[in-house]
Amino acid sequence: MWKDSYLVGVELIDNQHKRLFEAITSLKDNLGNLEETHYKEQLRETIAFLKDYCITHFKDEQNYMQSIGFKGYDEHKEKHDKLLGDVGEYEKKLLETDFGHEVVECFLGFLATWIIYHIGVEDQQIPKKERADSTAQKSDRIYDDYANTVKSILSTLAGLSEQDICCDFDNNKHLDTGICYSLKLINMSNPCSIDIVFSNSLAQGLVKEMTGIDAARFVNVMYMTLQEVSGFIGAKIAELMSIESGSYVIIGVPEHVQLSDINNTTDGLIVHAELGEMEVFLN
Repeated sequence: MWKDSYLVGVELIDNQHKRLFEAITSLKDNLGNLEETHYKEQLRETIAFLKDYCITHFKDEQNYMQSIGFKGYDEHKEKHDKLLGDVGEYEKKLLETDFGHEVVECFLGFLATWIIYHIGVEDQQIPKKERADSTAQKSDRIYDDYANTVKSILSTLAGLSEQDICCDFDNNKHLDTGICYSLKLINMSNPCSIDIVFSNSLAQGLVKEMTGIDAARFVNVMYMTLQEVSGFIGAKIAELMSIESGSYVIIGVPEHVQLSDINNTTDGLIVHAELGEMEVFLN
């Protein structure tokens, strides 16, 4: 699961990131042994390690951010704190269900996606932040920024080349099947949403590339992975909308919906990748 593209160039942080990926791999391997009597003990050990190690790693990473005067420190720390809270909530669910298979799958899908995105995208900004801020320019076409955002996220999560990902607008041909998520823009004057449709091939391909897991066998891993991916895409688009509109745009939690619940009669962003296709609509 580890890729050298996740390196941030700070030895302490990179080594700790590799240990986190080792823990995720251990959790993934346990998923294939859920019928064995000792898997619960192994899961307890993995979760205990993740909690303790994340606390240590986040503290070291935050100390480094403060040492270089990283302007995004507060926002980055909030994301660390939220993950620790979410891991604690999942631990409660796992204990309450006696490590039920569905909860284990959801936990793996959530955690793997969060760590891959956070390390592959957000942590990459730490040593380069000042340079990125000084050269940032506002795009003349906000939809180009949406397209570049989706390309970047797919490239990071699944190791796809951005050059091999194509995006179209004003396309009247839409997917007739797929897995769908809707994110409400909860502070807009008019009810709006960001709706995302993953083709079945892209959905399964993403999970396979990210975790090495057969999504057809472990569907809850797939659903949780896609929920997290939708959240990352929605959050970045909301950030771009905030810049464009001059007002802060907030998204809700991604909801798994049916294709019939999405208004795909409007023009959207159509994404073509080697693994499959996806669509992003602003409704």
